[in-house]
Amino acid sequence: MAVFRQPRRMFECPADRRAINPPAAGPAMSATTPQRTPIAMPMQCPDGFEPVHPVVLVRLGLWDMDLFLAGANGGKPVLLRGSGVEVDGQRIDALVESLETPVLVRSSDYQKLSEHLLDSLDGVVEDESIPSADRFVMVQTAAFAEVELASTLIDPERFVGASRRVGGVLVKLLQCGDMTPAEMFAVARHDHYTFTHVTNVCCYALQLAAELGVSDPDELHELAVGALLHDSGKRRIPPSLVRKPGRLTKSELAIVRMHPQHGFEDLARGASLTLRQLMMVYQHHERVDGAGYPVGLTGGEIHPWARLLAVVDVFDALTGRRPYRRPCSSEVALRHLKAHAGSHFDKEMVHCWSKIIAAE
Repeated sequence: MAVFRQPRRMFECPADRRAINPPAAGPAMSATTPQRTPIAMPMQCPDGFEPVHPVVLVRLGLWDMDLFLAGANGGKPVLLRGSGVEVDGQRIDALVESLETPVLVRSSDYQKLSEHLLDSLDGVVEDESIPSADRFVMVQTAAFAEVELASTLIDPERFVGASRRVGGVLVKLLQCGDMTPAEMFAVARHDHYTFTHVTNVCCYALQLAAELGVSDPDELHELAVGALLHDSGKRRIPPSLVRKPGRLTKSELAIVRMHPQHGFEDLARGASLTLRQLMMVYQHHERVDGAGYPVGLTGGEIHPWARLLAVVDVFDALTGRRPYRRPCSSEVALRHLKAHAGSHFDKEMVHCWSKIIAAE
């Protein structure tokens, strides 16, 4: 495998300038803009159930399904409202919006919600009457139907197509909205699903790229697709290893570490991806000190987009629940990135991401 050497780039983080030249307040942040209290999505659900952010149910007005609340201490969900019970629309809206925890629905009903949103995705993203954070919640819910299934198929073309569509709407959302990384983190799901991880990483990558000066919509879309596809090689890793609750053996770890190679080979073979996108897939686990994989590249040998992706990929991995550990807080994840800046991660990328994720 050839090594693609890239000239070293130094980045200035615009966040560093905010204390001196704070941006003017835009109309989207006026005093009359309704502010929704962030709801932390649960990290796990009982088998057969999925969490739904209340905004999805209220915006769609789809009440023809059973609604549940999470049971105490992870126990059996408690029925909130049965699908056969007639309830005034305004009353159920008010009830669901008053909740401080997500509603649970059966997995089959979640699939229906996702497909319904998918059909109207462009309209949702372009509706500026909906707060940006609410639109992100709806886009991530819609991505379940488009991305989760496509990521499991043998033929990568379906996954590429899904990534292009979802990537396009995420670029539109972040360009027309005013959602900060911290706000996105507050409303995003943080579980082990493929669609959860890749949509989070995609949005983080877009926000970091924008802070680093990338503004061209086509370039941002290219970056978004690469981010959504970065873990596509895991489709060739046995699910038992991906979801193993305990520590991997040395041989198992070697298998898992093949996923960048697998993803690159699959996507380079047929999909019409750019070199930059392929390098995001192939190099996102390389480290600037040469201790990464699959090749052991150093510093400027790693493509800048792969170095950017590495930062937000690890941030989301640390803050998401995995079968083998509990999630970290964003503060702990940032401390990890800072501790390994200049060795594992690009120092300038970590500096800028730390600034914007911690900004209020």
